[in-house]
Amino acid sequence: MLTKSTPMPSDEELTVPHEITLSTPYFKAVIPYMHKACEKEVKDFMLRRQETEDPRLSLREGQALTACGIKFLQSLKKACSDNVNHYADCIDHRTSKLYITPCREQQRRLDICVEENLNITRPRVGYFSKLHVHNAHFPKHVHYIRDYKAEAAKVLTELPDDYHLREDSRAYEQQRYSFFDI
Repeated sequence: MLTKSTPMPSDEELTVPHEITLSTPYFKAVIPYMHKACEKEVKDFMLRRQETEDPRLSLREGQALTACGIKFLQSLKKACSDNVNHYADCIDHRTSKLYITPCREQQRRLDICVEENLNITRPRVGYFSKLHVHNAHFPKHVHYIRDYKAEAAKVLTELPDDYHLREDSRAYEQQRYSFFDI
């Protein structure tokens, strides 16, 4: 929940030099290699995002992840541009649901090119679904549990003596056991 006192990030914190703008076929073609190349940044970002449950606290990790992705895509474009284009075109045009199954030959050519030029091997099937332990460079986030009773008591003590409370508060304090007691 956001209140007026919730600090929001500035525009400078939210802007990154480049955004990753790829269509779905190209993204499906390069994502295994991109994830493998930026694995540390991906794990840092996902761990920070999951632990803090607040997207504002993971902006730095998100920017590092975007920068790593841009750097990888630039190196991939220099090394294997034709193979990526053939593979993405195959994904785009062979099936209406963008399946990669009919494009194994183009995938094999891209695998060879990426392995030779960028030294990144395509992860085996199931690699991303396995559990991976990651030691982050930032301290573990401490969850702050609010004491609502203490906060309410503090607010009530700060009220002036002549402040009128709700007269129907008695109805909320009563215990009801069935629908007919209402």
